[in-house]
Amino acid sequence: MTSGAAWQDPKIGVEYLRAWKRTALDTDLDRMTHLTAFFGWMTPGETKTFPPAAREGVLAWVAG
Repeated sequence: MTSGAAWQDPKIGVEYLRAWKRTALDTDLDRMTHLTAFFGWMTPGETKTFPPAAREGVLAWVAG
Protein backbone atom coordinates (compact mmCIF):
# COMPACT_ATOMS: atom_id res chain seq x y z
CA MET A 1 0.00 0.00 0.00
CA THR A 2 1.32 3.40 -0.91
CA SER A 3 1.14 6.45 1.32
CA GLY A 4 -1.30 8.04 -1.14
CA ALA A 5 -3.62 5.04 -0.91
CA ALA A 6 -3.35 5.07 2.88
CA TRP A 7 -4.51 8.70 2.84
CA GLN A 8 -7.39 8.09 0.40
CA ASP A 9 -8.82 5.03 2.21
CA PRO A 10 -9.93 6.86 5.37
CA LYS A 11 -11.34 9.78 3.39
CA ILE A 12 -13.54 7.49 1.31
CA GLY A 13 -14.41 5.24 4.22
CA VAL A 14 -15.57 8.05 6.51
CA GLU A 15 -17.73 9.61 3.80
CA TYR A 16 -19.75 6.39 3.36
CA LEU A 17 -19.32 4.94 6.86
CA ARG A 18 -23.02 4.76 7.72
CA ALA A 19 -23.86 3.04 4.43
CA TRP A 20 -21.63 0.03 5.16
CA LYS A 21 -23.61 -3.13 5.73
CA ARG A 22 -20.84 -5.71 5.46
CA THR A 23 -17.06 -5.58 5.50
CA ALA A 24 -15.01 -8.54 4.31
CA LEU A 25 -11.29 -9.08 4.78
CA ASP A 26 -9.66 -11.50 2.36
CA THR A 27 -6.32 -12.41 3.94
CA ASP A 28 -4.07 -15.23 5.02
CA LEU A 29 -2.26 -13.09 7.62
CA ASP A 30 -3.16 -14.12 11.16
CA ARG A 31 -2.34 -10.68 12.55
CA MET A 32 -4.88 -9.06 10.21
CA THR A 33 -7.54 -11.57 11.24
CA HIS A 34 -6.86 -10.86 14.92
CA LEU A 35 -6.82 -7.09 14.42
CA THR A 36 -10.10 -7.26 12.54
CA ALA A 37 -11.66 -9.26 15.35
CA PHE A 38 -10.28 -6.85 17.96
CA PHE A 39 -11.38 -3.64 16.19
CA GLY A 40 -14.49 -5.05 14.48
CA TRP A 41 -16.77 -3.34 17.00
CA MET A 42 -15.69 0.00 15.50
CA THR A 43 -16.89 -0.98 12.03
CA PRO A 44 -20.56 -0.52 11.23
CA GLY A 45 -22.44 -3.57 10.04
CA GLU A 46 -21.07 -7.10 9.94
CA THR A 47 -17.36 -7.88 9.64
CA LYS A 48 -15.97 -11.22 8.57
CA THR A 49 -12.57 -12.57 7.50
CA PHE A 50 -11.98 -15.11 4.75
CA PRO A 51 -8.92 -17.00 3.51
CA PRO A 52 -7.72 -16.07 -0.01
CA ALA A 53 -8.86 -19.47 -1.32
CA ALA A 54 -12.46 -18.47 -0.57
CA ARG A 55 -12.51 -15.39 -2.81
CA GLU A 56 -15.80 -16.34 -4.51
CA GLY A 57 -17.35 -16.82 -1.08
CA VAL A 58 -16.16 -13.37 -0.04
CA LEU A 59 -17.85 -11.71 -3.00
CA ALA A 60 -21.06 -13.65 -2.48
CA TRP A 61 -21.14 -12.83 1.24
CA VAL A 62 -20.52 -9.10 0.73
CA ALA A 63 -23.12 -8.89 -2.04
CA GLY A 64 -25.69 -10.87 -0.02
